[in-house]
Amino acid sequence: MNLPTFAIAIVSLLILPGPTNAVLALASTALTLSRCLSLVAAVVSAYLVVIVPVSGIAAPFLNGHPGIAGIVKLISASWVLYLALKLLVPAPAGGRNRLGAGQLFVTTLLNPKAIIIGLTLVPAVQAEQTSAMAIFAGCATATSAIWLGLGSLLVGRHAQMPPAVRHCGCAVLVAFSLTLAVSALWS
Repeated sequence: MNLPTFAIAIVSLLILPGPTNAVLALASTALTLSRCLSLVAAVVSAYLVVIVPVSGIAAPFLNGHPGIAGIVKLISASWVLYLALKLLVPAPAGGRNRLGAGQLFVTTLLNPKAIIIGLTLVPAVQAEQTSAMAIFAGCATATSAIWLGLGSLLVGRHAQMPPAVRHCGCAVLVAFSLTLAVSALWS
C-alpha cells in the first residue's frame, strides 16, 4: 500500500462513528482553541501509544492470540459504559459536566480502531514507518477536528452540556458499549 492509499484508508476508518468520536463530540462543551488542541493531542497521542508498539512488536503475538482482542474489546466496552453513566448524572450546581482530555485519552487507548490500524494498515504500508506515522497523525488530527466541530454544532457554546445532549450522548455511548461487548463475546 502506498502512502496516499494509506491516508485514504486511515481517514475512512477514523471518520466512522465510534467511542473516540462520540466522546470528542460530547467533549466539545465550552470549546476554546486551547481545549480543542488538548483534546486533539489526547486522541493523536493515545492512538500512537497503541499503534507504534502494536505494528512493530505485538502484531505477531496478537495474530496468534485472537482472544486478547476480545479482552481489549470488553475492557473498552466497560470504559465506554462508565463514561455513559457519568454523562447520565447531571453536574452539581455550578459544576461542569464535560468530558476531558484524560477520559478521551483512555477511550482512544481502548479503541479497537487503534489495534486494527496497528495490525493491518501500518504493516501494509510500503514506505518508511516515520512517514506513515506522520500521515496518520495528520489524518487523526483532521478527523478529530471534524468530530469536535460536529459536537460544537450540537452542543453549542454552553458551559454545561444541555440535558437532551447528555441523554442522547449517554444512549450513543451505551450503544457503542453494547456493540463492543457483543463483538468481543461473539468473535
